[in-house]
Amino acid sequence: MIFTGINSFAQDDRSFELWNKNQVEIEPWNKISITVSEKIHYSPKRTTLDLKYGEILVGHQVLNWMEYGVGSRLSYTNLQVGEWLPENRPMLFVNLGKDIGKFEFDFYNRLEYRTYKELNNYFRYRQSLRMKFPAITEWGLQFYVQNESFIKLNGEGTHLARFYAGFTAFEKEHLEIKIYYALQKQELQNHWLTADILGLNLSFDI
Repeated sequence: MIFTGINSFAQDDRSFELWNKNQVEIEPWNKISITVSEKIHYSPKRTTLDLKYGEILVGHQVLNWMEYGVGSRLSYTNLQVGEWLPENRPMLFVNLGKDIGKFEFDFYNRLEYRTYKELNNYFRYRQSLRMKFPAITEWGLQFYVQNESFIKLNGEGTHLARFYAGFTAFEKEHLEIKIYYALQKQELQNHWLTADILGLNLSFDI
């Protein structure tokens, strides 16, 4: 049944998706943050959710330019055959940041262990580089570009990559709104699929 669902994804060489992520971050102790988020991937063509997940991250801002932490994610992938594929994902991450002139650079690193009930478990490494341009206004309107890639550590190598172009539409002390476009390439059964993604992220700091 799982492979029947996977084959249904492989039938579309190019797809369009809408993504939405909402997150809340608190800082209960100095330089310690807890972030809780939820995210959905929606397919207008199928008029269904393709994926949904919830996660929690605990981070330590050990230096101005370095944060490390742990996290856990519980996600469900729609197999399009009336069933959802659950996944549990413990994670370790290290994020680095540096300002060069008026530009901001961030380098994200994450080690994941993807666990399933009916599929083989494996480790995966995610890396991402983001460059933010100078903000145009005091309340936001800051453009950025970003790329990320996912590497399976079971010998299969890179199987997923994305390029983002977006902007912070609004940013104040407790609220941030981001809108972006992403081009995604995903390897599935020795075939690379392309997806165009339009996304909206809402972030709240308490």
